[in-house]
Amino acid sequence: MSTRTQEHLGPYRLIQKIGEGGMGVVHLGLDGAGREVAVKVLHPHVAADLKARDRLVREVETMRRVRSPYVAEVIDAELSGGRPYVVTRFAAGRTLEDTVLTQGPMPAGEVVRLAQGLCQALVDVHAAGVIHRDLKPTNVMLVGGEPLVIDFGIAHVVDAARLTQSGMFVGTPGYLAPEIIRGSVITQAADVHALASTVFFAATGTPPFGTGTFEAVCFNTMEGRAQLDQAPAWLRGWLSGALQVDPAARPSARELLRTARALDPGGRPARGERLSARTLTMDIVSDLLPPVEYARRSEEQPAPAPTVHAGRQAEHRPPPPPAEPFDLRRFLAGSAFSGVLMLVTLVALTVLMPVTVGAAAAALALALRAADHYLAESRPALSRAALVAVGHLLLSLAFGIAAATVLHLAGRLSTNHAESLAAGAFTLGLFVLPGAGAVRRTVARGLSRVLPGHRATVVTVAVLGPIALTSMIVALLEML
Repeated sequence: MSTRTQEHLGPYRLIQKIGEGGMGVVHLGLDGAGREVAVKVLHPHVAADLKARDRLVREVETMRRVRSPYVAEVIDAELSGGRPYVVTRFAAGRTLEDTVLTQGPMPAGEVVRLAQGLCQALVDVHAAGVIHRDLKPTNVMLVGGEPLVIDFGIAHVVDAARLTQSGMFVGTPGYLAPEIIRGSVITQAADVHALASTVFFAATGTPPFGTGTFEAVCFNTMEGRAQLDQAPAWLRGWLSGALQVDPAARPSARELLRTARALDPGGRPARGERLSARTLTMDIVSDLLPPVEYARRSEEQPAPAPTVHAGRQAEHRPPPPPAEPFDLRRFLAGSAFSGVLMLVTLVALTVLMPVTVGAAAAALALALRAADHYLAESRPALSRAALVAVGHLLLSLAFGIAAATVLHLAGRLSTNHAESLAAGAFTLGLFVLPGAGAVRRTVARGLSRVLPGHRATVVTVAVLGPIALTSMIVALLEML
């Protein structure tokens, strides 16, 4: 229930308290022109954390770039004063949670409308490099039948440092992605998982991972035990892909929007969206698990066999989601292009110093494989990983020898030049040949953290571009 106030905070007059969360108290306010806004005043313990406030300043600057009809964008912020606050657009309406709890599950047409609106909201949010991180029914307003995503209080810029202290758990179990519960790296895929959970609630009136104890809900989330059999048949395939435990297996927000536009409430699953055989049903027995053991099973009891939902939808493996169109401008402005330039430089240096740089490149590839292995949520056997690494080294070596042989025979290169080109091709193969996915994943993960967004463009243009170009020119001159 709202509470009437008549305070002034900066240029805003606070009319009434309309909500409260972990980060602060939300007030309905009026700006200088008399327009209604939502003013979120940070709690004193949050405001007193200077590091958290400093990070929030950087976050707010990024979030102010979000412009979407489905997002209550940030309008203003004052985070340096005694009472820090953030101002967002205000729209009168009811939260999705209130609507469903009072009126019951939404009709099929409204669920489709909700899903499409939330997907578009995430597309716009992710395009600005932001992760909402706490998307749930209480953070979705229904305004004129359309969803409006609110409360970026604990939103995170992609790969930015967390606002909370190490080990602190922030969010609502039941709508959090498994990687957030585990404390793993959080990406935009976490929002996709939360979106699907929110749509599930709208369609069924219950959270997807049950309403038992805190530990039971977390266990079901991390094990992927969603109650998909409670969802409408036409929606299950769409939910299944977005609720995958592995973030890499989930579609992007743009892909999810594309399939949401094809949802058919008439009972036929959308094309390309069938129930994944890897999605498990809810295990009610997990409600009885002791709190300290929800993340592991006892060795004496065998793991329950995955159960697939009955029906024709479970008889076919889902085809891969449609590929997202290549965006050249986005590629050139992102960290991926930086990785390409670094690889070009490494290959050119290998041509100039075959033995030294070639050996260093092989050692680097092995180190990146090891990092990917130990950072993975589900690790393959170490012996298998070692065999794959050795096999890929041999494949890269064969590729180098074959490439040099062809060039030597075709261009009449000297033996020394052929050996140099073989070393360069070997280094290239370490990163691009089939089987190098683990190496590329680790590089992409590292670059996205070190060079996010605008920083990647600056470093690419000012540093990596000239270095790569110079290295290529020197290597070509060496071949002449």
